[in-house]
Amino acid sequence: MNQEWKMGIAEAAGLLRRRELSAVELLDSVLDRLQATEGYAHAWAHVDESAAREAARTADELAAKGQFAGALHGIPLGVKDVINVRGMPTEGGSESLRGIIAEEDAGAVRQLRANGAVILGKLQTHEFAFGQGTPPSRNPWSPDRYAGGSSVGSGVAVAVGSIPGALGTDTGGSVRNPAAINGLVGLKPSYGVVSSSGVLHVSHTMDHVGPIARSVEDCAALLDGMAEPKGISLLGGPVSAQIRKLSGPARLGVDRAIWTQWGVADGVVEAVEKALRVLADLGFEIVELPLPELDLALHASVAISLSEAVVHHRARLGTSAERYLPATRIMIETGALASEGDIELAWQVRHYLRSFIPRVMAQARVQALVSPTLPAIAPFASSMSSELTASPGEDSLAAALRMLSAANLTGMPAVSVPCGFANGQPVGLHIMGQQHADATVLAIANAYERATQWHQQVPVHVLPLAVAEGMPRS
Repeated sequence: MNQEWKMGIAEAAGLLRRRELSAVELLDSVLDRLQATEGYAHAWAHVDESAAREAARTADELAAKGQFAGALHGIPLGVKDVINVRGMPTEGGSESLRGIIAEEDAGAVRQLRANGAVILGKLQTHEFAFGQGTPPSRNPWSPDRYAGGSSVGSGVAVAVGSIPGALGTDTGGSVRNPAAINGLVGLKPSYGVVSSSGVLHVSHTMDHVGPIARSVEDCAALLDGMAEPKGISLLGGPVSAQIRKLSGPARLGVDRAIWTQWGVADGVVEAVEKALRVLADLGFEIVELPLPELDLALHASVAISLSEAVVHHRARLGTSAERYLPATRIMIETGALASEGDIELAWQVRHYLRSFIPRVMAQARVQALVSPTLPAIAPFASSMSSELTASPGEDSLAAALRMLSAANLTGMPAVSVPCGFANGQPVGLHIMGQQHADATVLAIANAYERATQWHQQVPVHVLPLAVAEGMPRS
């Protein structure tokens, strides 16, 4: 098997531009890897090999003329199956959408194509990205463990190498969660930087389309390729050109008391503390910054997201309720029970945190807040609770949301970067920054990544693998 699939996006893009590698060669290698891993991983919902080959050949024809569509010219990518890709199914993991074909690209996909990307297919998700049900995707580090939040196929595919980068959606952590679980980098951009048009929404004010990749550099390249032009302007230009530039030694805030309150596991704390020592050795100043107000975010974000989900699903539930998973339907119906007073209070909390957190950070001269991405390693799938309400420290959706929802509620950028292992499972370091300071967040993550080797670790449970059978191709 050719080994081009092992390349990072930035490395492959350079070789393609110098014409030392063709887009067809890269695609062939990725498809071979997909064929070798999919029997285990089950990451893909739909693979359109013929359309991808046509796009790759077009990319090579342009390159032969010295023409390049953009920074992602010839790079194959995957897309979570709640995001429209023209001519491909958008089924959102739901029987209620079986056979639905998208007529137009989502905004982020349109930008990727404009920047030269080759869209290979659609990746598995929990039904409508609600985190309910059990998609077939398997954890590449341990087949018996949870494989990640609703962007699960995106995380697993990148982890096993069947695609170099993928799009996910993040309403309460579903880009950062599977990134952490799978030992990858996942970015939730600042709100409004990346278009959310053409997405099956959970919540139109909380949803963010974001990249999952093997490295910070690759995540930055994907963000540049998927962001709207006005979004790039808000970020001060392409972030790829900024991630190795930090103006002076950055101060990073931590709130260890709230980690204890949220029941962060000892092994996770140990990995994060080691990461903080690495950052300190790099010249970052680590300061204790109590922020108990972060605990307000979960309740407000759940109230807002579920009340907005009611709007998006009312018509479909009216005609196809029996084709929803019961747990998904119950979640949406719970949103319908929220009173106007409940929703108003949630929005008051949201407005408060949007101003309060940035103000406290500015007063403390802190550029980012650092914490564990998740309170525990991937739980065993057989015993994991999917309830929305749980005690701190439980392996549940609530525990994960408690760590991550503040970034969605406020619209602030946040990234998860691998920072070690606990009991053989990856641990993520979470870095959240000021609105539109995505480049700073990525620069901090990049500095840490370059000083460590965690992102180079390869899951052992997918090597070697027999050739997959029954792949979802068209």
